[in-house]
Amino acid sequence: MTKTPKIIYTNCYIYNRLKAIIVIKKFHMKLNNLKLSVLLSIAVLILSCNYPLKGQEVKQTTEFKKTSVNKIVPPGNTDIDDLASFIAGIPASNKNKCYARLDTTVKWINYAKELDKMFARADTFRFVKMKSWADSELIKNHSIKTVFYPFSGPDFLNANIFYPDVDQYIMIAMEPIGYLPNICGMHPDSVNSYLNTVNNSLTDIFKRSYFITKTMDTDLRTNKVHGAIPLISLFIKRTGHQIVSFEKVGIDSLGKMKMLDNYNDIKGLVPGIKVNFNSLSDKKMKSVYYFRTDISDKGLAKNKGFKTYMSGLPKSFTYLKAASYLMHGGDFKEIRDLVFEISSTILQDDSGITYSLFDKTKWDIKLYGKYYKPSTEFSYISEPTLEKAYKTSEYRPISFSLGYNWRSEHSNMLYAVRK
Repeated sequence: MTKTPKIIYTNCYIYNRLKAIIVIKKFHMKLNNLKLSVLLSIAVLILSCNYPLKGQEVKQTTEFKKTSVNKIVPPGNTDIDDLASFIAGIPASNKNKCYARLDTTVKWINYAKELDKMFARADTFRFVKMKSWADSELIKNHSIKTVFYPFSGPDFLNANIFYPDVDQYIMIAMEPIGYLPNICGMHPDSVNSYLNTVNNSLTDIFKRSYFITKTMDTDLRTNKVHGAIPLISLFIKRTGHQIVSFEKVGIDSLGKMKMLDNYNDIKGLVPGIKVNFNSLSDKKMKSVYYFRTDISDKGLAKNKGFKTYMSGLPKSFTYLKAASYLMHGGDFKEIRDLVFEISSTILQDDSGITYSLFDKTKWDIKLYGKYYKPSTEFSYISEPTLEKAYKTSEYRPISFSLGYNWRSEHSNMLYAVRK
């Protein structure tokens, strides 16, 4: 019984000795490392007097690459613009290895050539004529910096042709906002399929000058094109601009705009996106705001903050095209009244606001083109007062087709200027 404690004491002694030796060795190692760190620090300090630190360069580059697409991107970061260029069929300016590989494939080259043909043909038969008409007929009021375009879909193209000099475009529609897909992370077959879908989605706006709602339901709402943003970005690129950044935004119940990190929790907010871009010619910064929301009377009753936001917009050039005659009835009275409230001028085809609702004591009105009753899809629409106005007052011809009567080239335009 007396031997057991001795064994225990002996083992404890050995254990404590070993523990002490380990602690001493660790202390010496730390001391040596400390000496080495001091020597290295002195060496780096001496070298830094004449040369920039390599570590600092790496840090700057790393932070630069991590810049979020939700914030303004510093000049020189062309990742977003290169992706939009790729989708637009335009060679990227400072492409990385991914785009250098993808935009040299036969599929992309053919896709780019097809877009070139579509834009060239539309430019010859429509865009050049629209620009010429706008230059001669639309008032150049440089104090107006905003285009208001409800029922727009992703159609930045036509708004920019008529009003290329404004600072911001406010576009509102029901199509999803979407995103630019990660092309570099997609299988080549998926990239080709996506480009084909984008190409097909542009057919209507080039053929008819507008997007068909049912077609957009298929292309934009089923993740084939990934929403409105890819097409808006494509049009921004094809009209001679550089995309700087995207910013997620939302309009709250008080009509205030908030910056968002994501769209995961947007209860009580009307979601939107701000696309910042500049002109390649003068580098002037501009923006497109695209909001997805219902602007019928019922929709605005649920989102009163968005009505407050629109009412607070500065005086604007309002543009209405292929608006499905929604403001002719009583279900869109609120947005119709708001257009009259905030507009300095209103440019529209007959699908916008009924001619009889324009107060002639407040608006100077000019008529262009020819008026014919709407085509089969909207044959139930009747505007006797507009038809009479074309018969009894002076109107001027237009050399381009725009709107629902594109087949017969019986397009009409109404241009109202606030007195």
